[in-house]
Amino acid sequence: MLKFNPNKTNCTGCSACYSVCPVQCITMVPDNEGFLYPEPSKACIKCKLCEKVCPSINDKREYNYSKTVFAAVSKDYEIWQRSSSGGAFSEIVRQWSDNKTLIVGAAWEGTKVHHIGVVGFDNIIPLCKSKYVSSAIENTFIEIRKHLQSGKKAIFCGCPCQVDGLLHFLSKYYDNLLTIDFICHGQGSPFVFQECLKIIGEQLKEEVVAYEFRAKRKIIEDDYLSKITTVRKVHYVTKDPYQQLFLGQDILRPSCGNNCKYRNMKRPGDLTIADCRGLTKIFPDLRGSKKNYSTIISNTKKGEKVIVSLHKTMNMRQYSLDSVVKYNPLFAHQTWISTNRDAFMHDVVKNPIETINKNTQPLIEKKINISTIVKTYLPSWLIKILYKIQL
Repeated sequence: MLKFNPNKTNCTGCSACYSVCPVQCITMVPDNEGFLYPEPSKACIKCKLCEKVCPSINDKREYNYSKTVFAAVSKDYEIWQRSSSGGAFSEIVRQWSDNKTLIVGAAWEGTKVHHIGVVGFDNIIPLCKSKYVSSAIENTFIEIRKHLQSGKKAIFCGCPCQVDGLLHFLSKYYDNLLTIDFICHGQGSPFVFQECLKIIGEQLKEEVVAYEFRAKRKIIEDDYLSKITTVRKVHYVTKDPYQQLFLGQDILRPSCGNNCKYRNMKRPGDLTIADCRGLTKIFPDLRGSKKNYSTIISNTKKGEKVIVSLHKTMNMRQYSLDSVVKYNPLFAHQTWISTNRDAFMHDVVKNPIETINKNTQPLIEKKINISTIVKTYLPSWLIKILYKIQL
């Protein structure tokens, strides 16, 4: 930890300090819970640039923009299928980027999550879908700055604290940068995730080689399941040990939960995206529809312009900010917080397998029924027609 910010509950691991250091004396080091924290070396020249860019002690966010809110779903079946909800991230990138745009977001590297950069819309598939595990930023802030300074566009998507970290690191406004944050439940422990994968492998009787949150197993109906690939088979499961612990808020980063400074309307991103919670209550005519929608919120004039352009490729329904707060309250304020977090993490570090098994139920594997098999093998042209009928 750095002397000016020694408390783990006040460090989000955004990596702004690491990225700005002119002598590269700061290293992001995992603690025993798997979360990254900055550690300086003796090479420090005491320039204090790390202190100047730290968002935890320099809050520059303002709430002075009249936000616009839409529920949206992509008109493109393939984009909807590869997304966790309505395809907001992909469509935003498609509308704002060109073939030289650097797009940075979280991606899987095996069963670990890192932020990576890709160039051009055609290469964003690894960045799609939710990853509820703390992501390593690494050198992506530095790559973004170089790209922006060359006059090219860049897009960054991440947790609000990560977006804020990038903006503090850059320390100036770039018209050629678009930032996207999301309504965040918190950063889950990478250490606990890896231990849960061992337990999941034991329950499935095979080693887990890949994991995907929020899998859409069915062709027409979306399914909120985890897609788990073992050595010989693909499994669709619900309520696996990691999901149980993450949703119970027992494995969040110390700066998340009750200590999060971003569960409010002072959003750092040009746009905020999320699942559209309460969709059929907000729009009763959508009852019976099997399409899940995204929520898209503009926080700046730049974000507002992007939303206007999205009408070309998404079905858009405007609704109120009050409804976002009502059905997705983490957007605006704290909700319930686990009181078991510290005790659980203390125990899980000492004895991970026993502690996780003691505090979770066995996963439930979803079997594929005949209806799903029939839908799976429909020709692609018919699938797209059925998708459009759903819109």
